[in-house]
Amino acid sequence: MKKTIILLLAAASFASGCSYDELPPKTDDATTDYILPRGVQPTQEETDSVKAARAEYQEAIKQPGL
Repeated sequence: MKKTIILLLAAASFASGCSYDELPPKTDDATTDYILPRGVQPTQEETDSVKAARAEYQEAIKQPGL
């Protein structure tokens, strides 16, 4: 009986001793101030192309009779 209890305790301590932390350790020099890159403005031709594609899509999804 004692051997069984000792084996169970050893197995439990072995199973709980193996852990994996997915996150890296935190450091004091980590920053929270991020600078987002400036976006590029689309040209008028690109804007017109998107508007035309959107209008074509909206026309295609209209269901008659609703």
